[in-house]
Amino acid sequence: MKKLKKSWMNHFMHGILWILLATGIFYAWKYPAVTKRLFSGISLPKIDLADVCQAIIFLIVVLYVFRFLKNLILKWLEKHPKENKGVYYSIIKLLGYVGWIIGLWGSLSLMGLNLQNLAIIFGALSVGIGFGLQTIVNNFVSGLLILFERPISVGDWIRVNGQEGIVKNIRIRATELETFDKSSILIPNATIISGDVVNVTRQKEGRVIVSVGVSYDSDMHLVEKLLRKCAEALPEAKTTEAPVVLMTEFADSSVNFEVRVIIEKATDGLAARHHLMMSIWDALQENNIEIPFPQRVVHLDK
Repeated sequence: MKKLKKSWMNHFMHGILWILLATGIFYAWKYPAVTKRLFSGISLPKIDLADVCQAIIFLIVVLYVFRFLKNLILKWLEKHPKENKGVYYSIIKLLGYVGWIIGLWGSLSLMGLNLQNLAIIFGALSVGIGFGLQTIVNNFVSGLLILFERPISVGDWIRVNGQEGIVKNIRIRATELETFDKSSILIPNATIISGDVVNVTRQKEGRVIVSVGVSYDSDMHLVEKLLRKCAEALPEAKTTEAPVVLMTEFADSSVNFEVRVIIEKATDGLAARHHLMMSIWDALQENNIEIPFPQRVVHLDK
């Protein structure tokens, strides 16, 4: 009941705000002389207050329109959970940037500022600003590249610079990563663009590799058969992809095998690896196949 009341009040307040904005826009554009007369006693240097009011109203309307579009996309995603959310989150971010650019550009124009002169001023200051804000600009441009190229998206499981976790947000300066111990890490966007990034969930499928060594006294054909049986019985395994069992090395104290299994979901990799290793352990124990391990004998002189 409280949620319904709160939701109703929010809609009511938004409705009043929209009415006020519409009224202000109507009078500001339809009767500019009236607006100027109301604020005739107050003025800013070289800028009429009526133009300032129009610019503020324009900026607010543009931001609300783009916010409304972003909310529409979010509501659509809630109704379609199977869609690729990373693409739509990138669109939402870009809509936010476009909204601010259009709003600020239009507001400055309405206030009568010569944008060509501003461009000259910013061009003159760009060299000094470039040296002082080089890192920030680099991260900002890298953030735009991430949104356009989408090497990573919100919800992806990535590894970068020894850090591993789920991408929660791609901001202007940095990307927010949530680790598996629920910590939040901000990684500069430039690091992601220029560094080595492993995207575990870029492809929906994944692969699990488990290595195991058995003693030289074991029946190698039986070992291969048991390993293949364990891999085929793995619950997370993809049924259309046959597992691979390979003898990889004659080591000092063991013959090493490697089991490779394609799984349906890359996010199930840790659980699938655990299940496969437990299954291999049980199978080898039931058939009295030894997994050798290094032993050391220490002699103490009296």
